[in-house]
Amino acid sequence: MTSEERLMNLLSLVDVLEKLSEEELRELAQRCAIISLRAEQEFYRPEEHDGGLFLILEGHVRVYLTYPVGKETTLELLTSGTVLWAHGLELVGEQGVHAQAFEPTTLAFVVREDFERLVLKKPEVGLRMMDLFAERMASGNERLAEFAHQGVLSRLASQILRLLESEGLVDRQGGHRLPTAYTHEELGTMIGAERVAVNRALGLLKGAGVLETRRRRIHVRDTETLRRIAVEGA
Repeated sequence: MTSEERLMNLLSLVDVLEKLSEEELRELAQRCAIISLRAEQEFYRPEEHDGGLFLILEGHVRVYLTYPVGKETTLELLTSGTVLWAHGLELVGEQGVHAQAFEPTTLAFVVREDFERLVLKKPEVGLRMMDLFAERMASGNERLAEFAHQGVLSRLASQILRLLESEGLVDRQGGHRLPTAYTHEELGTMIGAERVAVNRALGLLKGAGVLETRRRRIHVRDTETLRRIAVEGA
């Protein structure tokens, strides 16, 4: 397989590009720029990327908010096969919105003019983008409601369920596992909790037989109870 064929294959797996023909994928592959990132490397430069589209081909991207006191809140954790619109990733007052590779990651970047041309030629891409961002807005509103009304245990259970939905795999025992090893601090930035609180909540879930961790990877043994805890908190 040539490098162009491999790139076309990765592009075909991106959710908003699933309607593109082979020829359209080849044209896009020839026009986009490939960005290889190491873990924790930030990649957005407003003078170069603003208004364009990052296509996440391999790895994970974390979009997060920083505060003057040094704390961080993860706004989105995006997996391979989806997109990040390079708009609004800039300083907001004294706060900063950033995007970084969560692990070694490969992106393709499409400049705004090329993306506009693609949408005009293939309206299905624009419609899928609208659906995708509507889904993300609904998910963001759900998380805000959790922050306001639920405790750490419920928020952690909800976040684990979201991660299972986006990247979960079935293990040999018939349960579900997360292939990514998340630290307690990383989970804390996703649910707005300190590391010690996440550690305590994970201990409760382990004690209840809901999940276990192996090499920092979460294995869920009882998905139904996890869903109940996400709603009820106990």
